[in-house]
Formats: sequence, structure tokens, C-alpha cells
Amino acid sequence: MKVAGLVRALIVDDSRTARLALRAVLESEAGLCVVGEAEGGPEALARARSLKPDIVLMDVYLRDHNGLDVAAELMSTSPCPILAVTAANPTDPALVFRGMEVGVLDIALKPPAPDSPGYEEARRRLTRLVKALARVPVVHRFTSARAAPRPAPVPAPPTVPGLLALGASTGGPPVVKAILELLPPPFPLPVVLVQHMTTGFGHGFAKWLADVTRHRVVVVEGAQALEPGVVYVAHDDRHLRLATPRTLAPDDAGPVRHQRPSIDVLFESVARHLGGATTLAALLTGMGDDGARGLLALREAGAVTIAQAPASCVVDSMPSEAIARGAALRVLAPGEIATAAQQHALSAVTARRPTT
Repeated sequence: MKVAGLVRALIVDDSRTARLALRAVLESEAGLCVVGEAEGGPEALARARSLKPDIVLMDVYLRDHNGLDVAAELMSTSPCPILAVTAANPTDPALVFRGMEVGVLDIALKPPAPDSPGYEEARRRLTRLVKALARVPVVHRFTSARAAPRPAPVPAPPTVPGLLALGASTGGPPVVKAILELLPPPFPLPVVLVQHMTTGFGHGFAKWLADVTRHRVVVVEGAQALEPGVVYVAHDDRHLRLATPRTLAPDDAGPVRHQRPSIDVLFESVARHLGGATTLAALLTGMGDDGARGLLALREAGAVTIAQAPASCVVDSMPSEAIARGAALRVLAPGEIATAAQQHALSAVTARRPTT
């Protein structure tokens, strides 16, 4: 039975010693309790269905399964917040991006032994993280975009006829990946992206995105002209803005409502310098309200504005706020966003072709 204010956790680890250690950490903190344990994948899925925990702590490597594969199955059957825990390097880019792809909210290092000098700080850090992630209101595994048909390529024009702007936070990488995978390269418009990202992961994220989508992906580290067919990604601790209608530049200004890079900074600069029907902007999954104000500015400037359908989000706070403010002309699932982007690009290219 659920008790108001009490976070109920399920621990999945093939080591009894590790399970006991995690149980001791969680039960040392008021407001946390362990409602069950599992050694492997099938047992974890069964207990998650029956116990309906507020959060699952999942070891990355299980005796019978890869823990991230189990997480993917869990997100498709009994979605709930998942924190991956590992004795390996939790900042390994391959591990981080695979975790994001399957719907894991974060990856944490297993705590050291209780007599270790760093134990108390690790215990506090882990319990704070568990409490924060357990409050994520909506968690879904995204599965629909891959089923959407891949449109035929649109020939890229020699000049830039428009822009596709994307903003995402929690749960964003797999959604951005899914959208870009459905846009055959070279896409005829530049794509500009702000993805909230832990400092130090920006270049790894860009490389991963290029590898899995086959688009050219560039981290913006200095002023540069927009080119069709290029995905421009904000540096992980710098704003990204349009400096002119055809020029992008990073910005070292302070955080905007605790975010740097800020989606609002990007969207508002696009509204100011470009706007109009040549721009399509989509605000994707994420916690908080970053991007809602900027998406409204874009709509008021005449751009085509989209909010990701809340039911397809890992966390729906950002697009829901945009919808509440009247900033979104359309509310679409990721596969539909890709289709809309392709149609927008085709219209933009057709409009730029000379008449005879």
C-alpha cells in the first residue's frame, strides 16, 4: 500500500551484498523505504508489475541480462522512474546515452563501504537523487517514432531557406535521435538544438547523435554561418543564439532560470532575427518550463510551433507549460514532428525555387 510522502523503491542487483548495501543506504533516510528486491530481469519485471514502486534502482550488469535492456522492457510494460546504479564509470558516454535511449533518468555510482571516508557524502547524494527522481510525474518509454515511415529525401538548396529549432531536457536524447533518424540526410534546412546536458557530455552527445542518425552534427564553439544539412548543438555550458539571420554564436552570459544553455535564449533569438513561416520549432520532453516562453515568442513572430505530445514524454513539464501558455500551434508525437519537419522543409524549398 502506498503511503503519502513515502518513496517506495525496488532494488535490482544480482549481488546479495550489493542489495543489502543499497537497502541500508535507502532505509537510513526518512521518507524512503525498500518494498522489494530482485536478482535478475524476469524477477525485476514481475516485481515491478506487482509492487508498483515509485522508483527502481537497477544495476547495469546483471547475471542473466544487461540491466539497461531490462530497463527498456520495464519502460514498455510497467513504466516508472529508473535510476541505474553501477560500479563502472557512471560518466562513460556509451553508458549514459544508452541509458537515456531506454528511458533511464540518471546513472549513479554504487556507494562505497560504510567505513570508507566518502561513505556519508555518497549516501546523502544517492538518497537526494532517489527522492528527486521518484517525484518525476510522468515517465513513458518512447517507442512510436521508429514506426513512422521514412520520407523521401528533399534536395538541399544552395542557400538557407528556413530553420528547424529543437529544445529538449530530461529524456530528450532518444527523442531527438528518433526525429533526426526520420529525416533523410542531407536535410535541406539547418537544425539548431539546445539539449540540457551535464557539463562535459556535449561533444560525446554530438558524436553519438552523428553516429546514430548519419547527420553532420557540430557543437557550436564559435560564431559560424548556418548551412543546410547541419545539426548545430549548443555547447554543454554555453547558451546558443542566432546573432544574425544567418549566423549562430555561443554566449557566455549567466544562466537563465538556472539553465545554461537555455532553450528560451535560443528560441527568442530565432524569433528576433528570423521568425516567420520559414521557422519550425519544437519543444520536447523535459522538466521545468524552459522553452515555453521562447516558443510563445516564436508563435507570435509567425513561426510554426510544436509541443511534443505529453503522453510521449519522459517528463512532460516543458511541453505542457508551452501548451498551457498557448505557445504551440500543434501537439505531436515525435514521429509526427519528423513528418511535420519534412513537410515544412519541402514547403520552404519549394517557396524559394524561382518561377519561370
